[in-house]
Amino acid sequence: MRGRRLKVPAGAALRPTQDAVREALFSMLMLEVPQSNFLDLFAGTGAVGIEAWSRGAASVTWVEADRRTAGTLKDNVATLCSAGEQRVVVDDVFRWLRRSGEGPAWDLVFADPPYGDAGTDDGIEQVLELLAASGRMAPGGIFVAEQRTKRPLPGAPGWNRIKERRYGHTRLVMFSPVSPTP
Repeated sequence: MRGRRLKVPAGAALRPTQDAVREALFSMLMLEVPQSNFLDLFAGTGAVGIEAWSRGAASVTWVEADRRTAGTLKDNVATLCSAGEQRVVVDDVFRWLRRSGEGPAWDLVFADPPYGDAGTDDGIEQVLELLAASGRMAPGGIFVAEQRTKRPLPGAPGWNRIKERRYGHTRLVMFSPVSPTP
């Protein structure tokens, strides 16, 4: 989708993933994206999920709570993604994850919650807990959190931290579920 512009709702308090961070993310995931089931949480304009779609993801689900932002997200998906397995969900991420018991397992999950104040919880630990409880992560699946670098690294029982990269004030942290022991 190089060079294509995404719509952004006027006056929205969005912080889209920077181009350089998105490029780095997909460089790290280049072998995993094709034919994957991709979940984009706190989706905003949908840039990350749209990028996954353009790189060959088999399906993409975007979850965004703000109705106005989700309307713009739906327009972006309709304009930039060809027909296929894609879905925009307008719901609170945490509530949706609690109820998302059916469907294909997710190979890749990306979460970019609002940064908020330095002392505020960004919800990444809760997302990790809900993903683990959902049973919907594929074996060998990867979860990526985008966070402010000043935040402490999330505690992640049941997850292995496999990579961490910093880009200015932004950090990408990658996890995979701990494999059950036989």
